[in-house]
Amino acid sequence: MKKFLIILSAIFMIGLGCKKENIGGGGLCACSPITYPPLSLVIKNSADVDLLNPKTTGYFDKTKIQLYAKDTNHTIKPINFEIRQPFSYSANQKLEYYQLISNEILLLAKHIDQTFYLRLGDNKLYELNLKVNNNVVEKLLIDKAEAPKEIQTGTSSYIDSIYRLKIS
Repeated sequence: MKKFLIILSAIFMIGLGCKKENIGGGGLCACSPITYPPLSLVIKNSADVDLLNPKTTGYFDKTKIQLYAKDTNHTIKPINFEIRQPFSYSANQKLEYYQLISNEILLLAKHIDQTFYLRLGDNKLYELNLKVNNNVVEKLLIDKAEAPKEIQTGTSSYIDSIYRLKIS
């Protein structure tokens, strides 16, 4: 009887611990950490050339990019970000641009009026404002103008949270 109860308990725990949560389409195991789509930003010039691609002449190296907020004393607080490589998101579709991505900015964005700053090399300083709902960026403003989405799918919170900054 004791063996039976141990086996039954184990089956119950396994069944409980690995329920799928269909987040973002594929579903995650309950024991996996839940992650949300980061702020993703494709940066292009006026000819649609990828300015985060190391093969592009004059690209923006990660070490030359600053993403930050300012506290009430105007002290700069750096925000963590990465540069993500192009990727495929279905059998025949691919995002061909590198992206600046940040999960930390989602946690910091409390309201659309809160301003973050992005400096690319020695270029202009951009002001970013994010409308975040349920840990997903619903709207990105760059210098008070709504940034366009890079891909319009309506099917994936990750793909739908990739925005575009076009530098002239």
